[in-house]
Amino acid sequence: MNFLDRILFYVYPGACAFCGALMPHSKTGVYICPECMEKVRFCARGSCCPICGAPLDAEPAEDGRRAALCPECFSLRRGGVRRSFDRIIAACAYDENSSGGIIKYKRGLSLGSASTFAGIIAANIRGRLPDIKFDFVAAVPPRRARIREVGFDQCDLLARKTAKALGVPYVKGALKRAREGKKQTELSGDERRANLAGAFETRLGADKIKGKTILVIDDVKTTGSTMEECARALKDKGAAYVCGAAIAAAGREAN
Repeated sequence: MNFLDRILFYVYPGACAFCGALMPHSKTGVYICPECMEKVRFCARGSCCPICGAPLDAEPAEDGRRAALCPECFSLRRGGVRRSFDRIIAACAYDENSSGGIIKYKRGLSLGSASTFAGIIAANIRGRLPDIKFDFVAAVPPRRARIREVGFDQCDLLARKTAKALGVPYVKGALKRAREGKKQTELSGDERRANLAGAFETRLGADKIKGKTILVIDDVKTTGSTMEECARALKDKGAAYVCGAAIAAAGREAN
């Protein structure tokens, strides 16, 4: 560590977004300590469902092949069911190694982590969708009760920083809640889907959406119900392609 780095370390120390360990100043604004780099299951390293982003089994099956899709996406595709979103990309798996830092961010206790989370989301999008050019970035709108409880909109901040990292315009308030619904974390998978049916609308006119390629940012993807309904609202106005992105995705056993 050189002299300038020592000064920056003590005056502007960074903290690992996942575990909170102090780290030397980073010019990129991304702070992930070496231990978390090893422990956190980053989707770029492992296997994730190419449609919904859910982490797949790290170990191959007995015949040596890995699953191409998660069970739910495989079943839907086999039944000819098309989702409203075109795909979801998550930067990492939501598990015991990543959840602590993400929950702190969601509760407004580590706002500085937004730059790290946006950075790894942007890196995954650039790596996995190099040929996709997004017209704008939108954020999943929060419940009003949550804003009153926590005091900030974590998806808005995350979307703004992700858009900046990608060099894509961010349209604040592009999506809105048509109704509040119940808190998703208190519901089962089927209840989540029913709770969010028709829950989102877009404030933008069809002329601003028709034929557009749109990136929608959420914090954590669980069942995919939130992204499905956000994408449905955008597709109803003529969006050509809707990709969801999140810090982390839960495995199917958590849905």
